[in-house]
Amino acid sequence: MLITNNITKKTNVKSLATGLLFITANILFTHDAIASDVSDEIAIPFSVSQGAFTSDISDEQRKNVIEINKHAHIADQVANIATSKTREEILNSTTSRLNKSNKGQKSQKNNQYYDADFSIYGATSFLIDDLDGDGFYQTFSIVFDADMYSYTYNQIGEVYALLYLSKNGGPWKYYFTTDDFLIEGESDLDEYEVITTFLSGYQTDYYDVLIDLYQVGYSDIVATYSSDDNNTLYALPLESANYDESYIEVVEVYGGSFSVLTLILILMFSLLRYRSNTSFIN
Repeated sequence: MLITNNITKKTNVKSLATGLLFITANILFTHDAIASDVSDEIAIPFSVSQGAFTSDISDEQRKNVIEINKHAHIADQVANIATSKTREEILNSTTSRLNKSNKGQKSQKNNQYYDADFSIYGATSFLIDDLDGDGFYQTFSIVFDADMYSYTYNQIGEVYALLYLSKNGGPWKYYFTTDDFLIEGESDLDEYEVITTFLSGYQTDYYDVLIDLYQVGYSDIVATYSSDDNNTLYALPLESANYDESYIEVVEVYGGSFSVLTLILILMFSLLRYRSNTSFIN
């Protein structure tokens, strides 16, 4: 009878320890999953972009721009170069840069660019940095070629572009405004490149790109180009830098998990001591 009781005690202790381990794993997993979901949901997207004529950027300069983006202390959203507004909100905005042109400037532009048409001839994307090798990139580049067609002698136009992202088919979210730049007729020497690094707040997903082109001095869009026009702007596998980290084993302990984990470890230690003492007595 003594042997049976001893075996029963050991079995109960082992079952309890196993149960505690299972509970611990579930609590920690649930806590981390909830924390991750909450942080993703409330996170403000932060990114840094730099734009210039492609012909003006050498390979070495491009590398330097990427490094500067990665270590930037001020995101475009903080510097008011970008927001998290939707394209619809931007177009309906009455306080944006698009509506700040004075009437005299607009009248002058009308005379200068009479009968001018604009288009974006083409665009392409380049995926640049994927530190953890999961196929999703934190840095990417968009190159586009804006053209101007004029029926007058003047074939030079001053334009700028707003760039948008759509996550997995969702609404277009504004992420960058270029500087003003000059385009000449149908030349491909005025291709413009925007290099962007996602710092935080962008979930691992597939993103489409849309480009709205504006003529300086006007509030209306003069040309639009998006993933509907070119597959190279469709479903770009992207994520922010906080998701794209090299695989280094790091143990992170959070307040809530630490309290639960500590309690479980104490209980398990007590059970092991009890089991040891029971075996010694028997």
